[in-house]
Amino acid sequence: MAASRRPGVPSHEPGTRPEAGADYTSSLVGPGPEGDPGRGLVMVLAAVLGYLLVFSLGAWAVAALGWALSDRSLGLTAYYDWAVVGFGSPWGVWAAHFGLSVLVLLIWALYRFWHRRRLDWLWSVAPGVRWRYGLAALLVALVLFGAYAALSYAQGPGWQPPAGWGWYLLPILLTSPLQALGEEVLFRGYLLQALGLIVRRPWFPIIASALLFAAFHGAQNLWLFASRFVFGLAAGALVWRSGGLEAGVAAHAVNNLAAFSLALVTGQLTQTRTVTDIGWAPALGDAGLFVLFAAAAWGVARGMRLVNRAPAPDRPPGRRS
Repeated sequence: MAASRRPGVPSHEPGTRPEAGADYTSSLVGPGPEGDPGRGLVMVLAAVLGYLLVFSLGAWAVAALGWALSDRSLGLTAYYDWAVVGFGSPWGVWAAHFGLSVLVLLIWALYRFWHRRRLDWLWSVAPGVRWRYGLAALLVALVLFGAYAALSYAQGPGWQPPAGWGWYLLPILLTSPLQALGEEVLFRGYLLQALGLIVRRPWFPIIASALLFAAFHGAQNLWLFASRFVFGLAAGALVWRSGGLEAGVAAHAVNNLAAFSLALVTGQLTQTRTVTDIGWAPALGDAGLFVLFAAAAWGVARGMRLVNRAPAPDRPPGRRS
């Protein structure tokens, strides 16, 4: 990640930048063809198609490597379904999470070559990563999602990890944060800004990106869709109000780490990976947790007096005056 610039944003900086005073959802709005709503629609379609292509290529490449190093008793397609779709092998965890993590490279390429803009403006309107806020949000996420996972463990079947579970734990710990980063950069980053070109009101990109996020999780019943939709809404609103991706990335990473680690040690990794149906009570609990985190992280942002609008070209970024 690129760090925040120390002195400010010079007016002679090459490439494009948000207009002074723009919030996160309107970061790509500007004069000329770059700010055209029709271009926003093209950008959304390009990002969605790019997601499908990049994820598929990345996941299949790693899965093919795992298949080549195995006994190959299954055909490659059957191996992919077993290992990646159902997490039947540690290689499946590596593959699925690698495919999602390389979305960061896709968005960097779009930002660099389509918009002629530094990726700093995707991390936040400061611009760049606001590390102190990111760390504070991470601590909040560890407390809330950690407590929720501990409660779930206490109510679950207990310690029942599969044989060789350490080989699963390694990719879960190493790649879950990268997978979460890739999804946040796409759904709460680029798509939030691109959708903000189509309808220039914050509610539209927040709702539309949340719908896309939930829909792209595949087959699911209404309650599971609602849980994911609320996560997308809470994360999108938090990006808009805080001015950056830090808190959303922290929440997504810790949530996934907690969920997959809990599923692993209780022997339910495949069930968690392939779940398509949950009841109203788990959905309500998940949604309440996401909203609680968003409220807490927003409170931290306000306490730190973070800017949530792009500064003027010669004005140092940082706190509100």
